[in-house]
Amino acid sequence: MMDLSSLSWAIVLGVVRGFYVFAGSFVAAALYRYVAEERIRMTACAFMGLLTAGFAAGPRELTAMTYQHPNVEMLAWAIAALFSIPGRTYGDVIGDKILQTRLRAAVNPRTKVYQLPEDPDEIRDIPGEPPAPKDVKERVAGRKYEFPRGVSREEVERVIKRDLEREEGVGRAIVRVSEDGKVEVLLAGSKPPVSHTLPPGKVAVSVEPMGGAIHIGEGDRVRVFVDGRELGEAEVWKRVDDRVVLVLDEDDAKKLLEEVTQGKLVSLMVVQGE
Repeated sequence: MMDLSSLSWAIVLGVVRGFYVFAGSFVAAALYRYVAEERIRMTACAFMGLLTAGFAAGPRELTAMTYQHPNVEMLAWAIAALFSIPGRTYGDVIGDKILQTRLRAAVNPRTKVYQLPEDPDEIRDIPGEPPAPKDVKERVAGRKYEFPRGVSREEVERVIKRDLEREEGVGRAIVRVSEDGKVEVLLAGSKPPVSHTLPPGKVAVSVEPMGGAIHIGEGDRVRVFVDGRELGEAEVWKRVDDRVVLVLDEDDAKKLLEEVTQGKLVSLMVVQGE
């Protein structure tokens, strides 16, 4: 029989050890659910909890107390073992929540991959512009781009377009992303250097016309005016923002440069082509 003081001591000791049992059982149940994807057995969970409490109490001290007060120890451990029940329950719940989070992340990744057409023949040319070389299409076909989920289609199109236009041999790219994530690409080849295409007796001059160049397109025929005086006709080889590259007679180009270097204003009038 146990006296009241021994009983009280056994209960206090059991509750204190019970916290360690709860912690060990909780961790064991959570890890087992996360790794094995099933609930741990009660006996295994209780064993892990009691083992944790035993190490916390100290093996030597525990052995000495068992020899000195065996009844107190038995009752204390019986009380402590009861804490493995809630430890197993709550640990299993937490482990299951962590597991479900992992499974959802595997099914719905945080990123989305956009892929260009794998067949180079599906990469079409931009109508009215120089076609992109075959080797360029083969080089970019099947290219993948990874974006965080939630990025707008417009931003995806902008980034892919910018990347494609950095490719050697690509002059311009049009990128369209459908709602289902399919990517459509149209490419135009880069124009050859102007010096390779100049007719005999022609040169190229870059000017910034007064009033801007929004009304001017590449290939247009224009009449060139300097301070209201007509200098001659030219062809627009290229337009970049408000500047244009004009192809004109060498004599007219010299006159134009002289006027421009004196700070005179240049105006361009688009005329009907030949």
